Parts: sequence; structure tokens; C-alpha cells
Amino acid sequence: MKRSIYTKVEEFLRDDDFIRYVMDASSEKESYWTSYLSAAPQVRVAYLKARNILTHLDDCELLSPEEVRTLKQRIRQTIRLQVN
Repeated sequence: MKRSIYTKVEEFLRDDDFIRYVMDASSEKESYWTSYLSAAPQVRVAYLKARNILTHLDDCELLSPEEVRTLKQRIRQTIRLQVN
């Protein structure tokens, strides 16, 4: 899986594979994202912020309530597509 280096939180939050990884980490995905961070340590802050947003959506002050609703809908849709 070839991917460009993300430098912004928003880039991580638009990535369906990243969302799946955070919401349902498998060993394969864990390995990929660990390698990704090793290859591009400069993105660690954005990565951690994006991960924190996904795991604490209801407490997130970085997004508006509408952005939180939209992101939750996208997460649900992504997970449903993964299961089907």
C-alpha cells in the first residue's frame, strides 16, 4: 500500500485505512502504521492528534459539532463497508 506522507491531521482523518486501523486495529494494520511512523517520524504529532480525535470524538474541541457528526457518519459507513 503506497501512500504519500501526511503532514496534517485532516489528511489522516480522510484516510479510510487509517480510520479502520484506529477503530479496529488488526496486527496487519498495526504493523503498517508503525512502519509508516518509523519512515516519517515528522508526522507523529499529526498522527497522534488524528488518532486522539477518532478515539475521543465526543470530547474533541478541534472540530465543530457538525464536523463531529459528519465524521461519525463516515466512520460508521467505513466500518459497514469493511464488514460487508
